[in-house]
Amino acid sequence: MTAFMPVTLRFCDSKTMLVGSIPQAQTALGRQWPDKAAPAYLGAARLVRLAVDGSCSQRSAFEAFTEAARQQGVLVVKPRSRAHAWLDAAASP
Repeated sequence: MTAFMPVTLRFCDSKTMLVGSIPQAQTALGRQWPDKAAPAYLGAARLVRLAVDGSCSQRSAFEAFTEAARQQGVLVVKPRSRAHAWLDAAASP
């Protein structure tokens, strides 16, 4: 079981990885990214390290990680399923 809703990343070498936890995010940060000097990447790497140490919220670190992946075009965006749309509609007031 993962701690977060898993996201799929496609790295520069065209390999993919499913990431749903801080340890997996730490592993993913070691893979091939377009720009490891980008501020979002560096910030995410720092927050993930702090989350592993227990001095940062895992949710904050994972959100920074997914935002860095989105900014670098590494995040694979999948369309939402019809089931998600139905559940969202059912949950709306």
